[in-house]
Amino acid sequence: MTAIRPINEHETVKWDSYVAGHPHSSVYHYSAFKKAIELTYGHPSIYLAAFDENDSTIKGILPLFNVSSIIFGKALVSIPFCDYGGLLYDDTETGALLLHRAISLLPEVRCDRLELRQTFTIPFFCEVNPDRGRTITSKVRMKLRLAETPDKLFSSFPDKLRSQIRKPQKEGCSVRCGGMELLEHFYRVFVYNMRDLGSPVHSKKMMANVLNCFGSAARLFVVYKSSLPIACSLVIGAQGLLVNPWASFDKRFRAIAPNMLLYWSMLEYAAANGFQYFDFGRSTIDEGTFRFKKQWGALPEPLTWYYYDSSKKPGSVVDADENKKDLFINIWRKLPLGVTRIVGPIVRKQIPL
Repeated sequence: MTAIRPINEHETVKWDSYVAGHPHSSVYHYSAFKKAIELTYGHPSIYLAAFDENDSTIKGILPLFNVSSIIFGKALVSIPFCDYGGLLYDDTETGALLLHRAISLLPEVRCDRLELRQTFTIPFFCEVNPDRGRTITSKVRMKLRLAETPDKLFSSFPDKLRSQIRKPQKEGCSVRCGGMELLEHFYRVFVYNMRDLGSPVHSKKMMANVLNCFGSAARLFVVYKSSLPIACSLVIGAQGLLVNPWASFDKRFRAIAPNMLLYWSMLEYAAANGFQYFDFGRSTIDEGTFRFKKQWGALPEPLTWYYYDSSKKPGSVVDADENKKDLFINIWRKLPLGVTRIVGPIVRKQIPL
Protein backbone atom coordinates (compact mmCIF):
# COMPACT_ATOMS: atom_id res chain seq x y z
CA MET A 1 0.00 0.00 0.00
CA THR A 2 1.08 3.57 -0.70
CA ALA A 3 0.25 6.63 1.39
CA ILE A 4 0.39 10.10 -0.22
CA ARG A 5 0.90 13.02 2.15
CA PRO A 6 2.98 16.17 2.65
CA ILE A 7 6.27 15.67 4.44
CA ASN A 8 6.80 17.28 7.84
CA GLU A 9 9.83 19.27 8.97
CA HIS A 10 11.43 16.15 10.45
CA GLU A 11 11.37 14.29 7.13
CA THR A 12 13.53 16.60 5.02
CA VAL A 13 16.57 14.33 5.44
CA LYS A 14 14.56 11.40 4.09
CA TRP A 15 13.29 13.62 1.25
CA ASP A 16 16.81 14.76 0.32
CA SER A 17 18.08 11.19 0.47
CA TYR A 18 15.44 10.18 -2.08
CA VAL A 19 16.38 13.13 -4.31
CA ALA A 20 20.08 12.22 -4.16
CA GLY A 21 19.33 8.70 -5.36
CA HIS A 22 16.93 9.44 -8.19
CA PRO A 23 18.32 9.55 -11.76
CA HIS A 24 16.04 12.43 -12.85
CA SER A 25 16.41 14.64 -9.78
CA SER A 26 17.94 18.12 -9.75
CA VAL A 27 19.29 20.72 -7.35
CA TYR A 28 15.82 22.30 -7.41
CA HIS A 29 14.27 19.21 -5.80
CA TYR A 30 16.33 19.53 -2.62
CA SER A 31 14.77 20.95 0.53
CA ALA A 32 17.40 23.73 0.43
CA PHE A 33 15.62 25.28 -2.56
CA LYS A 34 12.28 24.94 -0.78
CA LYS A 35 13.69 26.85 2.16
CA ALA A 36 15.21 29.56 -0.05
CA ILE A 37 11.88 30.27 -1.80
CA GLU A 38 9.92 30.27 1.44
CA LEU A 39 12.36 32.60 3.19
CA THR A 40 12.44 34.99 0.24
CA TYR A 41 8.88 35.15 -1.04
CA GLY A 42 6.76 33.29 1.49
CA HIS A 43 4.98 31.12 -1.07
CA PRO A 44 3.24 28.24 0.77
CA SER A 45 4.67 24.87 -0.19
CA ILE A 46 3.16 21.39 -0.26
CA TYR A 47 5.90 18.79 -0.60
CA LEU A 48 4.00 15.59 -1.38
CA ALA A 49 5.67 12.23 -0.88
CA ALA A 50 4.51 8.69 -1.58
CA PHE A 51 5.37 6.47 1.38
CA ASP A 52 5.43 2.69 1.40
CA GLU A 53 3.17 1.86 4.33
CA ASN A 54 5.16 -1.27 5.14
CA ASP A 55 8.54 0.35 5.79
CA SER A 56 7.92 4.12 5.44
CA THR A 57 10.37 4.44 2.56
CA ILE A 58 9.70 7.13 -0.04
CA LYS A 59 8.65 5.88 -3.50
CA GLY A 60 8.01 9.23 -5.18
CA ILE A 61 7.85 12.97 -4.58
CA LEU A 62 6.14 16.07 -5.96
CA PRO A 63 7.27 19.49 -4.66
CA LEU A 64 4.56 22.15 -5.08
CA PHE A 65 4.36 25.88 -4.43
CA ASN A 66 1.14 27.87 -4.23
CA VAL A 67 1.87 30.96 -6.33
CA SER A 68 -0.75 33.70 -6.46
CA SER A 69 -0.26 36.26 -9.23
CA ILE A 70 -2.29 39.29 -10.25
CA ILE A 71 -1.02 38.74 -13.80
CA PHE A 72 -1.14 34.96 -14.18
CA GLY A 73 -3.69 33.85 -11.59
CA LYS A 74 -3.31 31.16 -8.93
CA ALA A 75 -1.41 27.95 -9.57
CA LEU A 76 0.35 25.05 -7.90
CA VAL A 77 3.77 25.05 -9.57
CA SER A 78 6.57 22.50 -9.52
CA ILE A 79 8.86 24.34 -9.31
CA PRO A 80 8.56 28.13 -9.71
CA PHE A 81 11.51 30.23 -10.98
CA CYS A 82 13.17 27.07 -12.40
CA ASP A 83 13.54 25.39 -15.79
CA TYR A 84 12.60 22.04 -14.28
CA GLY A 85 11.74 20.21 -11.09
CA GLY A 86 8.44 18.41 -11.04
CA LEU A 87 7.42 14.85 -10.36
CA LEU A 88 9.81 12.01 -9.43
CA TYR A 89 8.71 8.42 -8.86
CA ASP A 90 9.92 4.83 -8.77
CA ASP A 91 7.04 3.38 -10.80
CA THR A 92 4.17 4.75 -12.88
CA GLU A 93 1.52 3.68 -10.39
CA THR A 94 3.16 5.81 -7.69
CA GLY A 95 3.63 8.71 -10.10
CA ALA A 96 -0.05 8.61 -11.10
CA LEU A 97 -1.11 8.63 -7.45
CA LEU A 98 0.99 11.74 -6.79
CA LEU A 99 -0.38 13.50 -9.89
CA HIS A 100 -4.00 12.81 -9.00
CA ARG A 101 -3.40 13.92 -5.41
CA ALA A 102 -1.97 17.22 -6.69
CA ILE A 103 -5.02 17.75 -8.91
CA SER A 104 -7.34 17.02 -6.01
CA LEU A 105 -5.55 19.71 -3.98
CA LEU A 106 -6.46 22.51 -6.41
CA PRO A 107 -9.89 23.36 -4.93
CA GLU A 108 -8.55 22.93 -1.39
CA VAL A 109 -5.86 25.59 -1.90
CA ARG A 110 -8.05 27.74 -4.18
CA CYS A 111 -5.89 27.33 -7.27
CA ASP A 112 -7.11 26.83 -10.83
CA ARG A 113 -3.99 25.36 -12.37
CA LEU A 114 -1.27 22.77 -11.86
CA GLU A 115 2.10 23.22 -13.62
CA LEU A 116 4.77 20.52 -13.76
CA ARG A 117 8.19 21.21 -15.29
CA GLN A 118 9.89 17.97 -16.27
CA THR A 119 13.14 16.77 -17.82
CA PHE A 120 11.32 13.58 -18.87
CA THR A 121 7.86 12.78 -20.17
CA ILE A 122 5.01 11.62 -17.95
CA PRO A 123 3.27 8.81 -19.89
CA PHE A 124 0.19 8.79 -17.69
CA PHE A 125 -0.47 12.54 -17.91
CA CYS A 126 -2.61 11.85 -21.00
CA GLU A 127 -4.99 9.92 -18.75
CA VAL A 128 -5.95 13.21 -17.13
CA ASN A 129 -9.01 14.89 -18.70
CA PRO A 130 -7.61 15.88 -22.14
CA ASP A 131 -9.83 18.97 -22.27
CA ARG A 132 -8.04 20.30 -19.21
CA GLY A 133 -4.47 19.23 -19.90
CA ARG A 134 -1.81 20.65 -22.18
CA THR A 135 1.84 19.83 -22.85
CA ILE A 136 4.48 22.38 -23.93
CA THR A 137 7.69 21.08 -25.55
CA SER A 138 9.12 24.20 -27.18
CA LYS A 139 12.08 24.55 -24.80
CA VAL A 140 15.27 22.56 -24.25
CA ARG A 141 18.04 22.63 -21.71
CA MET A 142 21.61 22.77 -22.98
CA LYS A 143 23.87 20.25 -21.26
CA LEU A 144 27.62 19.75 -21.73
CA ARG A 145 29.55 16.57 -20.95
CA LEU A 146 32.77 17.78 -19.30
CA ALA A 147 36.31 16.53 -19.79
CA GLU A 148 38.17 15.12 -16.79
CA THR A 149 40.33 18.22 -16.28
CA PRO A 150 40.12 21.94 -17.17
CA ASP A 151 43.13 21.58 -19.50
CA LYS A 152 41.51 18.75 -21.46
CA LEU A 153 38.27 20.69 -21.64
CA PHE A 154 39.98 23.84 -22.93
CA SER A 155 41.93 21.84 -25.49
CA SER A 156 38.70 20.30 -26.80
CA PHE A 157 37.35 23.71 -27.85
CA PRO A 158 37.80 25.04 -31.41
CA ASP A 159 40.54 27.63 -31.94
CA LYS A 160 37.96 30.39 -32.43
CA LEU A 161 36.30 29.66 -29.08
CA ARG A 162 39.63 29.58 -27.23
CA SER A 163 40.48 32.94 -28.80
CA GLN A 164 37.16 34.39 -27.65
CA ILE A 165 37.87 33.24 -24.09
CA ARG A 166 41.32 34.86 -24.13
CA LYS A 167 40.01 38.17 -25.51
CA PRO A 168 38.56 39.59 -22.27
CA GLN A 169 41.69 38.44 -20.42
CA LYS A 170 43.81 40.45 -22.87
CA GLU A 171 41.50 43.41 -22.21
CA GLY A 172 42.41 43.27 -18.51
CA CYS A 173 39.41 41.30 -17.21
CA SER A 174 39.69 38.96 -14.26
CA VAL A 175 37.31 36.60 -12.45
CA ARG A 176 36.53 35.93 -8.82
CA CYS A 177 34.67 32.88 -7.51
CA GLY A 178 33.22 33.00 -4.03
CA GLY A 179 30.17 33.34 -1.84
CA MET A 180 28.37 36.06 0.04
CA GLU A 181 31.31 38.47 -0.20
CA LEU A 182 30.58 38.83 -3.95
CA LEU A 183 26.83 39.30 -3.65
CA GLU A 184 26.78 43.10 -3.91
CA HIS A 185 28.87 43.11 -7.09
CA PHE A 186 26.86 40.21 -8.53
CA TYR A 187 23.58 41.98 -7.91
CA ARG A 188 24.77 45.27 -9.39
CA VAL A 189 25.24 43.59 -12.78
CA PHE A 190 22.20 41.35 -12.40
CA VAL A 191 19.76 44.23 -11.86
CA TYR A 192 21.03 46.12 -14.90
CA ASN A 193 20.83 43.12 -17.23
CA MET A 194 17.39 41.94 -16.09
CA ARG A 195 15.93 45.36 -16.82
CA ASP A 196 17.37 45.24 -20.36
CA LEU A 197 15.88 41.77 -20.84
CA GLY A 198 12.47 43.04 -19.77
CA SER A 199 12.34 40.75 -16.74
CA PRO A 200 11.64 41.80 -13.14
CA VAL A 201 14.70 41.03 -11.09
CA HIS A 202 14.79 38.57 -8.22
CA SER A 203 15.49 40.19 -4.87
CA LYS A 204 19.01 40.19 -3.52
CA LYS A 205 17.52 38.27 -0.61
CA MET A 206 16.73 35.37 -2.95
CA MET A 207 20.37 35.06 -3.97
CA ALA A 208 21.52 35.36 -0.36
CA ASN A 209 19.08 32.65 0.72
CA VAL A 210 20.22 30.31 -2.05
CA LEU A 211 23.83 30.81 -0.95
CA ASN A 212 22.97 30.28 2.70
CA CYS A 213 20.68 27.29 2.20
CA PHE A 214 22.97 25.41 -0.21
CA GLY A 215 26.22 26.33 1.52
CA SER A 216 29.36 25.46 -0.44
CA ALA A 217 27.26 23.79 -3.17
CA ALA A 218 26.35 27.29 -4.44
CA ARG A 219 28.97 29.72 -5.77
CA LEU A 220 29.03 33.18 -7.33
CA PHE A 221 31.25 34.24 -10.24
CA VAL A 222 32.00 37.88 -11.04
CA VAL A 223 34.05 39.19 -13.97
CA TYR A 224 35.82 42.52 -13.38
CA LYS A 225 37.22 45.11 -15.74
CA SER A 226 39.76 46.66 -13.39
CA SER A 227 37.60 46.94 -10.25
CA LEU A 228 34.26 47.28 -12.06
CA PRO A 229 31.96 44.21 -12.11
CA ILE A 230 30.71 43.61 -15.65
CA ALA A 231 29.48 39.99 -15.70
CA CYS A 232 28.17 37.58 -13.08
CA SER A 233 26.59 34.20 -12.47
CA LEU A 234 25.38 31.83 -9.77
CA VAL A 235 25.86 28.07 -9.90
CA ILE A 236 24.58 25.19 -7.78
CA GLY A 237 26.04 21.69 -7.91
CA ALA A 238 24.83 18.24 -6.95
CA GLN A 239 25.20 14.65 -8.16
CA GLY A 240 27.81 15.42 -10.78
CA LEU A 241 25.85 18.25 -12.42
CA LEU A 242 26.64 21.96 -12.07
CA VAL A 243 23.59 24.10 -12.87
CA ASN A 244 23.63 27.79 -13.82
CA PRO A 245 20.21 29.29 -12.95
CA TRP A 246 21.25 32.95 -13.34
CA ALA A 247 23.90 34.72 -15.40
CA SER A 248 24.19 38.30 -16.65
CA PHE A 249 26.64 40.67 -18.26
CA ASP A 250 26.75 44.42 -18.79
CA LYS A 251 25.98 44.92 -22.49
CA ARG A 252 27.95 48.18 -22.51
CA PHE A 253 31.05 45.94 -22.49
CA ARG A 254 29.85 43.56 -25.21
CA ALA A 255 32.86 44.39 -27.40
CA ILE A 256 35.30 42.74 -24.97
CA ALA A 257 33.06 39.65 -24.49
CA PRO A 258 33.12 39.30 -20.68
CA ASN A 259 30.46 36.58 -20.91
CA MET A 260 32.99 34.31 -22.67
CA LEU A 261 35.36 34.52 -19.73
CA LEU A 262 32.43 34.12 -17.32
CA TYR A 263 31.24 30.87 -18.88
CA TRP A 264 34.75 29.47 -19.22
CA SER A 265 35.33 30.18 -15.52
CA MET A 266 32.20 28.22 -14.58
CA LEU A 267 33.22 25.32 -16.83
CA GLU A 268 36.78 25.38 -15.49
CA TYR A 269 35.43 25.27 -11.94
CA ALA A 270 33.10 22.38 -12.82
CA ALA A 271 35.84 20.29 -14.42
CA ALA A 272 38.28 21.01 -11.58
CA ASN A 273 35.76 19.96 -8.95
CA GLY A 274 34.77 16.63 -10.42
CA PHE A 275 31.46 17.50 -12.08
CA GLN A 276 30.58 15.38 -15.10
CA TYR A 277 28.06 17.78 -16.66
CA PHE A 278 27.30 21.49 -16.88
CA ASP A 279 23.76 22.74 -17.46
CA PHE A 280 23.69 26.04 -19.36
CA GLY A 281 19.95 26.41 -18.77
CA ARG A 282 16.83 26.74 -20.88
CA SER A 283 16.76 27.87 -24.52
CA THR A 284 14.60 27.85 -27.63
CA ILE A 285 16.18 25.94 -30.51
CA ASP A 286 18.02 28.14 -33.02
CA GLU A 287 17.57 31.36 -31.05
CA GLY A 288 20.56 33.42 -29.92
CA THR A 289 21.06 31.86 -26.49
CA PHE A 290 20.77 28.39 -28.03
CA ARG A 291 23.56 29.13 -30.52
CA PHE A 292 25.73 30.69 -27.80
CA LYS A 293 25.48 27.56 -25.65
CA LYS A 294 25.87 25.20 -28.58
CA GLN A 295 29.29 26.66 -29.48
CA TRP A 296 30.65 25.27 -26.19
CA GLY A 297 29.62 21.78 -27.24
CA ALA A 298 26.41 21.66 -25.22
CA LEU A 299 23.66 19.41 -26.55
CA PRO A 300 19.89 20.01 -26.29
CA GLU A 301 17.75 17.88 -24.02
CA PRO A 302 13.97 18.34 -24.21
CA LEU A 303 12.01 19.99 -21.43
CA THR A 304 8.35 19.09 -21.06
CA TRP A 305 6.04 21.43 -19.18
CA TYR A 306 2.62 20.07 -18.26
CA TYR A 307 -0.43 22.21 -17.49
CA TYR A 308 -3.71 21.09 -15.98
CA ASP A 309 -6.52 23.63 -15.59
CA SER A 310 -9.47 22.72 -13.38
CA SER A 311 -11.86 25.41 -14.56
CA LYS A 312 -11.43 25.79 -18.32
CA LYS A 313 -9.52 24.57 -21.34
CA PRO A 314 -5.89 25.52 -20.67
CA GLY A 315 -4.87 26.11 -24.27
CA SER A 316 -6.30 29.59 -24.29
CA VAL A 317 -4.96 30.23 -20.78
CA VAL A 318 -1.37 29.30 -21.69
CA ASP A 319 -1.54 31.32 -24.90
CA ALA A 320 -2.95 34.28 -22.99
CA ASP A 321 -0.09 34.01 -20.51
CA GLU A 322 2.41 34.23 -23.38
CA ASN A 323 0.68 37.34 -24.74
CA LYS A 324 0.72 38.95 -21.29
CA LYS A 325 4.40 38.10 -20.90
CA ASP A 326 5.36 39.72 -24.23
CA LEU A 327 3.45 42.90 -23.40
CA PHE A 328 4.97 43.03 -19.93
CA ILE A 329 8.54 42.64 -21.29
CA ASN A 330 8.10 45.58 -23.66
CA ILE A 331 6.86 47.82 -20.85
CA TRP A 332 9.47 46.73 -18.31
CA ARG A 333 12.42 47.47 -20.62
CA LYS A 334 11.42 51.14 -20.70
CA LEU A 335 11.41 51.66 -16.92
CA PRO A 336 14.24 53.50 -15.11
CA LEU A 337 16.82 51.20 -13.53
CA GLY A 338 16.13 52.52 -10.02
CA VAL A 339 12.44 51.71 -10.36
CA THR A 340 13.11 48.15 -11.53
CA ARG A 341 15.50 47.58 -8.61
CA ILE A 342 12.83 48.54 -6.07
CA VAL A 343 9.68 47.24 -7.74
CA GLY A 344 11.24 44.24 -9.52
CA PRO A 345 11.40 41.84 -6.56
CA ILE A 346 7.79 42.66 -5.62
CA VAL A 347 6.61 41.79 -9.12
CA ARG A 348 9.04 38.87 -9.54
CA LYS A 349 7.47 37.09 -6.58
CA GLN A 350 4.26 36.74 -8.61
CA ILE A 351 5.89 35.43 -11.82
CA PRO A 352 6.72 31.71 -11.51
CA LEU A 353 8.48 31.57 -14.93
